[in-house]
Amino acid sequence: MKLKVIHSGQYRAYGDTHREYEIHMTNEEICTTSIDKILKLCDNGSKLPKDEWQARKGNIDDYFKGYYTLTSTDFGYVYHGVEPYTD
Repeated sequence: MKLKVIHSGQYRAYGDTHREYEIHMTNEEICTTSIDKILKLCDNGSKLPKDEWQARKGNIDDYFKGYYTLTSTDFGYVYHGVEPYTD
């Protein structure tokens, strides 16, 4: 498994932090690797899946955890984690 960083940081001042990675895997790894292991590789922390995060936006603790999406591709996955800006 290889992790390729596409972007890590803010797109603008005072903006949310975005972490975007490509996870390159062999076909065998795609079949045998758990989502939890992929999230650990991406240092996901306590981020919630995007749809769950949107449903809990009213809870400030959950809001500041941030969210992630994990998209399946031909080479493995694309991870996109977002951490809301805090001052």
